[in-house]
Amino acid sequence: MEQEEENESVDVKLTEIKPVRLSLHLIQKRHINDAQHKSQEEIVQALNKITHLRLDRENIGQIDNLELLGDKVTNVYLQKNKIQVLQNLECLKNLTFLTLADNQISQVEGLSHLHKLLFLDLSHNHIHDFQIDEFPESVMILNLKENPCTKLPDYRGRLVQDLENLQLLDEEKVTTTEKREAGFVVSSDEEEEEEEETGVFVPSFTDGDSISTHTSRMLMHSKERADEDLRTHLEHTSELDNYREKFDLPMSSRSQTPSVNK
Repeated sequence: MEQEEENESVDVKLTEIKPVRLSLHLIQKRHINDAQHKSQEEIVQALNKITHLRLDRENIGQIDNLELLGDKVTNVYLQKNKIQVLQNLECLKNLTFLTLADNQISQVEGLSHLHKLLFLDLSHNHIHDFQIDEFPESVMILNLKENPCTKLPDYRGRLVQDLENLQLLDEEKVTTTEKREAGFVVSSDEEEEEEEETGVFVPSFTDGDSISTHTSRMLMHSKERADEDLRTHLEHTSELDNYREKFDLPMSSRSQTPSVNK
């Protein structure tokens, strides 16, 4: 009984941990090996080499300090944090891939200046409505699943009509019928291509392992509840990689940033 109460107390304390600001220290921790032994010049050089910024699961509550990175950043992973406001992303001028799934975001904002953004994942947030002009016109793949806004009347129609480059919405292909209803001219080549496809994109793993293999491995090293959370994270990451491959987006490659810490 005492052990159960102690465990409950630990869980409560964990949930009450104050979110942190995205800081230079946090970036260094995840992306620069032995930063404490490097000179300031070496740290700046390492920051300028980062292409894939991975800061998922870091209890981040506020986005900041990204201007310290170079123009090479194309992919940003901020899923599973506690971010409430979309801000300070406009400095990433070459960003093509952004995932903010599983946060506490209630409003789409601060993204319209990301003119090269192709992939945007805002699933599992608290977005009740949106202004179309807050989405970059360049977006090809958009995920808003598990947000209240997906229940709005003509939700898909509003997005398809104003985002003319959109190809995949909430993991479902934008059909030629939807494009035609939105007023776009659909070529015969597009119609033929759609007839050959299933119409719904079903992601698969790209790392050579099956879902059962992932699950078995994780079950051996963690408790059931933590394992389930991690498995979901791995599934989602595999989906993102598959999307990139299908739509010729920059692929996720840990080897692209030589000094990445796992």
